[in-house]
Order: sequence, then C-alpha cells, then structure tokens
Amino acid sequence: MGIMEVVKKGFVQASKLMTLILIFFVFNVIIGIISLPLTDPANAGKSAIVAISVISSVLFFLVFVFLQGGAMGLVRDQLKTGSSGIAQFVNYGKTFYLRILGLLLIYFLIAIGVVLLLALASAGILLMGDNIATRSIVAVIITVVALGIITFLLYPVYSIVVEDMGPVMALRKGVMVSKSNFFRTLGLFIVLLVISLIISLIVGFIAGLVTIPLGEGVTRVILAIVNAAVQSYIPIVMMIAFMAFYMSLIHEKNQ
Repeated sequence: MGIMEVVKKGFVQASKLMTLILIFFVFNVIIGIISLPLTDPANAGKSAIVAISVISSVLFFLVFVFLQGGAMGLVRDQLKTGSSGIAQFVNYGKTFYLRILGLLLIYFLIAIGVVLLLALASAGILLMGDNIATRSIVAVIITVVALGIITFLLYPVYSIVVEDMGPVMALRKGVMVSKSNFFRTLGLFIVLLVISLIISLIVGFIAGLVTIPLGEGVTRVILAIVNAAVQSYIPIVMMIAFMAFYMSLIHEKNQ
C-alpha cells in the first residue's frame, strides 16, 4: 500500500468515525477551557495554579490513555470489517488501558535516556567552540535522532491493538516492523505531519481573522474550541493512516 493511498484512506475512513471524533472534541474542549486560566500570564508562578496544572495534566493523561485504547479498537474494526460499533468504545478502552499505559511509561524512560545522551553529546560538541557551526551540528544531530526515534516507536501501540500483544512484545514487534520499513514509515510520518501543519495553519488563520473584532476573553475561548476541533480530527486521520499502513506491512510480511 502506497503512502498517498494510506493518507487518502485516513481521510475517507475518518468521515465514517465522526462519533469517535466528537468524543475527542468534547474531551479537548474541556481541556482547552480548563487550561485558559491556568495558562493566563497573570497567573504565572502562583503555587496554587502550578499545583492545579500538574494534577489536571496527570488526570487528563490518564483519561487520554483510556480514550486512545477505545479509539484504536474502533479504528481496527473499521479497517478490518468496514464498520465499527461505538458501543464497543468503553470495552476497548478498558481492554487496552494498562497495556497502552505500560508502553507509554516505557516511552517515557526511553525519552529520558535519549535526552541525557543528546545533552552529553551536545555539551561535548559545544566544548569545541560555541559558534554557529557547532550549534548547527547539534541541531542536525537532535533532529535526525528525534526523527529516527519517532519512526522506530510509531508502531508498537498498533501492535498492542492489532495483534493483541503486551507492551514489551509490542515494543519489539513494532520496532522490528519500523526497522524493516524505515524510510516508508518516515515518509508517511513526514507527509502526515506536513498535511496536519497546513490544515492547522489554514484553520488557525481563518479563526484569527474571524476573532479580530472580538474581545480577548471571547477570542481565547473560540480559539480553544477551534483548536479542539483540529486536534480531534487530525489525530484520528493519522491513527487510521498509520494503522492501515501497519496492517498492510504485516500482511506483506506474512505472504
């Protein structure tokens, strides 16, 4: 399956999962509205605000893991059978919750290790001289490493849902699939990233124009709602595209 074919499938199938997108929209609107006072510059540095921000971030993350599991189960059904029942959403959320949470915690540990290694490498390079050349080298290294790590870690979560694996086995399988199809996976990631940026910029520009005559408070609320809509639709499109591509890759390997 080609990259553009997968991208097209992402948009086509997303139109059949609007109820799922609506669930994420409501969740993202709630986050956006609650975050407005927390991100207000006037509240910066207040201990109560910091505490609320930390607690709410943890709670939102835990809820997101549940929503992610439910969404991925429905997307899998849609791609396999051409239909999906929203009634299964809660069941899938519970079924995959601990496995996805475990995988994300592994990702967190990997991220810490990568950041520490990059920090040491960057410090070593900058010791040779803090100038434009060395800073450029550091920037290139960080970009290349980041793209590589993202590409290798794209598929494990799909291994959990598509092949009913635990987090450790899914990590191994996902990385193996990514390694065997590295540049195709990287190409799909870059294409989807560019498309999402273009959509976000267009929608953001239009929303910015519409809210010019409105007050700051109203503008922030409207932009939060618009951002919630974009951040609910695009991730589902990307989820469908990556899962469809993953399923096609393992199908190719099994033939």
